[in-house]
Amino acid sequence: MSFLAYLEASAFSEWLLISMLGFPTLIALHSVGMAVAVGLSLMVTLQLNHILTGLSAQLIPKFLSIAVWGFALNLITGIALFVSRGQEYITSTIFLVKMLLVIVSALILFWLRRHLLRMKLATDKLVSNGVARGMSVVFAATWVGAVISGRLIAYLSDLY
Repeated sequence: MSFLAYLEASAFSEWLLISMLGFPTLIALHSVGMAVAVGLSLMVTLQLNHILTGLSAQLIPKFLSIAVWGFALNLITGIALFVSRGQEYITSTIFLVKMLLVIVSALILFWLRRHLLRMKLATDKLVSNGVARGMSVVFAATWVGAVISGRLIAYLSDLY
């Protein structure tokens, strides 16, 4: 915990908490990253499970590659936001649930992207791949759970 206390006492953390631009800018960027990662992930899930039609199967790996960039933005901004109140976040059950769901989602994102890039980009092969379809459903569920638990941090914890 002393390392977290050190981070919380840093000039960056202080700037983040008291500046007019720090926290709002980071939370806005975090939201953009989340929209990109989660939104594209849900589109891929819907396409793989025959709910959304009309997207070219060749776009699926591209969407997942863009989702990786959205996740990277979330990771960077999330770490920066964590620095300001790490000692409180690390003891919050709802925050830890969110982090577990984000980690599972990220692992599936990277696996699914790699798996689909290895396959031929033929529509039939991508959409009929049962493993990818099943993982995409878990993927969507964990992302939605992460978003909901992230929002619940404000309501169910003493952090705000």
